[in-house]
Amino acid sequence: MECNGPQCSTSGTNSSNCESDSCCDEGSECPSCSGQDMLKFVEIMWHKAAMAAMFEVKKERIKSRLEKSFGPTLDKGADAVVEAIDKKIKSAVQSSKSEQELRNKLSSILNEETN
Repeated sequence: MECNGPQCSTSGTNSSNCESDSCCDEGSECPSCSGQDMLKFVEIMWHKAAMAAMFEVKKERIKSRLEKSFGPTLDKGADAVVEAIDKKIKSAVQSSKSEQELRNKLSSILNEETN
């Protein structure tokens, strides 16, 4: 039996749902469906968690060094991007106001003609 997403299957036909939503990924089998050694399954999950944690720690170390080396430059770049976004938003709001004013004037003109 293999775990294919939320369901386990035997030779392509779906059988019962896995007992939990933690079916193994990457083509592994579900211990609850296939009778795998639960201790081995737990060992694999702890190993995967440890490797994921190590990856996150390494990312944090690199991020702190990048911040130290490029912090002021990154701040200037971020400021420039935020400033540009702010200008675009203000321009869009102003354009919207101008369009609404035009609609209001045209509506008034049409209302005057029909009355």
